[in-house]
Amino acid sequence: MADIIQLEDNWKLSLVDIELIDEADENANQMSDEDFQRLVKNIRKGGLSSVVGCVKIGERYKLFSGHHRVRACKVLRYKKIPVIYKEEAEMQGKDEFIATQLSHNSLHGEDDKGILKRLFEQIKSIDFKVFAHINTDDFPKTDIYSVSFGIEKEMFSVSVVLYRSQMSELANILSMTDAELKENDVVLLADGATNEKLFLALMGEIGKQYKIKSPSVRFSKILELAKKAVDDESRNNKRNKKG
Repeated sequence: MADIIQLEDNWKLSLVDIELIDEADENANQMSDEDFQRLVKNIRKGGLSSVVGCVKIGERYKLFSGHHRVRACKVLRYKKIPVIYKEEAEMQGKDEFIATQLSHNSLHGEDDKGILKRLFEQIKSIDFKVFAHINTDDFPKTDIYSVSFGIEKEMFSVSVVLYRSQMSELANILSMTDAELKENDVVLLADGATNEKLFLALMGEIGKQYKIKSPSVRFSKILELAKKAVDDESRNNKRNKKG
C-alpha cells in the first residue's frame, strides 16, 4: 500500500491506483475536445504537476476536483496518481461533497495581465509558449509612444497590414496603421496583392499543425521555422562547398 500523508482537517495525501477513481455523478466544469487534447499533450510533455481531489468511499475514490486530469492520465496509461482525499465518514454528507466540488471549480484568483505578459515573455521556446496555453490577445498593449525598446525584448504583439499596390493614398495607409498601433506593439506593412494569400495560408496552417490559437504566437512560430530553414540551408551550402 502507498504511504499516506496525514494533512490538517482530516485530509490525506496518497498515490492511488487510477482504476479506483470514479468521476462525480455530475460535473459542471466542462472542457472542449480541443482543450482536452491540449491537456493530454501538456501532461505527456510535463507530467501531472497537481493533485486531484476525492472523497474515499469504501475502497474507491470519488472525484470532486480533477475530472479532466484523470481522464487525460487514463489516456496516457498512468497507473497511479497523487490524490488528496477525505474519508466519507469525515464529510458532512452530500452537502459538503457538492459544496467542495463547486468551490474548487469557482474559487480562483484573477490573473494580473501585466504580470502574466511579463512571465510569458520570459519563455524563450515557442513550444513552451504553446504549452503555457495563454491567450495573448488579453494582454495589455504597450504604449509605443513612451516606451523604449531594447534588443533584450523577446516578444511583441505584431500586426501585419496587407495593402494593395494600387492603394496609393497615404492617408488611407496611415489610418490603417494608426488603428493597428493602438492594439499591437509592432505593425508590419506588406503588399497584399503579393503576400496576402501566402501569409493567411501560413497562419492557418501553423495554427492547425501546432494547435496554436494566438495570432502573435503563430507569427513567432513562422519566424522560428523560417530561421531554422535559413540555418539549414546555410549549413548545406557550407557542406557542398567543402565537398
